[in-house]
Amino acid sequence: MKYKKIRGLKKKVAKIQNWVEEYLKLDIEQLSEYKYHYSKVYVQPWDNISLTNSQIPEPKGKAKNEILNGLEKIYDSWKVELDKSEKPYYLKIWIYEPRISKSQVVCAIGDRIEYYENLFEKVNYKQNNSSFTNSLSSEFKWESKIDEVQYWKSELLWPSEQYENIEECYSDRKLLKKLENGNYRKELIDNPNEEKDIIYFLKKGKIWVGEK
Repeated sequence: MKYKKIRGLKKKVAKIQNWVEEYLKLDIEQLSEYKYHYSKVYVQPWDNISLTNSQIPEPKGKAKNEILNGLEKIYDSWKVELDKSEKPYYLKIWIYEPRISKSQVVCAIGDRIEYYENLFEKVNYKQNNSSFTNSLSSEFKWESKIDEVQYWKSELLWPSEQYENIEECYSDRKLLKKLENGNYRKELIDNPNEEKDIIYFLKKGKIWVGEK
C-alpha cells in the first residue's frame, strides 16, 4: 500500500479549526427529527475516499492534537445544550486509535440511546503513555472497544464483470480467502428470502469511548 504525502500543515490546521467552528453548535432540529446527531472529522484530505491504490496517512503531531482538542470542544458545547433539556441523552466521544481521522462526537436521544450504548464489541484494553486519550481532559471516563471493519462475503464474491477492473476483483477474492482462513470474528446472517451470508470483522485497532 502506497501512502500519499500531505503538505501544507498550516492550511490543514486552519481547516481543522474551521471544522470545529462549523460544528460547535448542536443541530437541535436534526437531533429532534432523527434522534441522533454526530460530527466526524470533516477535514480534507482525511475525509476523502481515495480513488487510487494509495492511502492518506493518519494525522500526526500538531494536526492530531488539533483534532483531539476540537472533538473535546464540540463535545463540551453540545453538552451545554443537552443539559438544558433535562432529559436523558447519549453524548460521547469516539476516539479511534490509530485511525484518529475516523473519530467523532456522537449524541442521541430516545430509543437511539440504547442502540449506541450497545454498538461496539467490548474489550479490556488498558491506557498507556501513548494512548490518544492522554491529550484530552482528565475529566473523561473511558471505555475500550474494538475498531472493526465489516466485510460481507456476498460483496466480496461479486461477479467479475461488475468490477471496473479485474485487479479489484482479484483483491476482493484474496481478502475473502484471508478472512476465511484466519481467526476472525464472524456472524452468520440468515435471511428468510435470500441465501445465507457471512459478515467478517477485521480488527483495525481500538476505540476509546469517553464521557465527562
